[in-house]
Amino acid sequence: MGNLLEIRNLKVNFNLDDQVITAVDGVDLDVREGEVLVLAGESGSGKTVTALSITRLLPRTAEIVSGSVMLRGKDLARLSEDSLAAIRGKEIAYIFQEPSSFLNPVYTIGNQLLEAITLHHGKDKEEALKEARELLALVKIREPERVLLDYPHQLSGGMNQRVFLAMALACRPKLLIADEPTTSLDVTVEAQILQLLMELKMRLGFSLLFITHNLSIARRIADRVSVMYKGEVVEEALTEDIFKAPKHSHTRELIRAYEKIGRL
Repeated sequence: MGNLLEIRNLKVNFNLDDQVITAVDGVDLDVREGEVLVLAGESGSGKTVTALSITRLLPRTAEIVSGSVMLRGKDLARLSEDSLAAIRGKEIAYIFQEPSSFLNPVYTIGNQLLEAITLHHGKDKEEALKEARELLALVKIREPERVLLDYPHQLSGGMNQRVFLAMALACRPKLLIADEPTTSLDVTVEAQILQLLMELKMRLGFSLLFITHNLSIARRIADRVSVMYKGEVVEEALTEDIFKAPKHSHTRELIRAYEKIGRL
């Protein structure tokens, strides 16, 4: 199984008024074709910054100082903004923790899905509407016709996450990056979303980079786990090996913490 994405020596700084803070410090990371890689670590370890750096979705204060981000031979860190814009959504898509923060409250779900579809596919309204229904059905939303007319505030958190996932999959990306997508959901809905993600990965064949602080999720879904600590990847191994024989002290601390609360 070859690599879809290869990150080498990635370093990202935040340039603040009176100081420079290194958020990601020499990260190497591979995402293989068709696999689930979990990037795990505590809050502030650099997981999200690493993920956003892949397609340069960083705040203005952030700067990629060094490194390469290779997607099937193309270095995304050095592409023009126009070239990179064509990759965002089409080849690499994201879902985030709070879908309601990314769904526009003044537009219906249908309007927002149609925009996502027509942006990259150029389909007419009738074709796009048909695909929007199919996408909602794909993420197991009942009554897609009704949901297309709803606004985000009329849906539950779990339903909004399914809609956001449908939008992310509209262009059939090769890589889906899921950044803490279940953190704000209750455990029952969390389990449903995780199961849905796994089913869709098998059906559509995308690779999944899943970011979480929750090692119980990592144990459930990951083929491999990379552990981040203070901006660095300190350990990477097959999921079974990480939990049976963790090598880094921070990995052992994370595992002990979850064992203590009965989550592993």
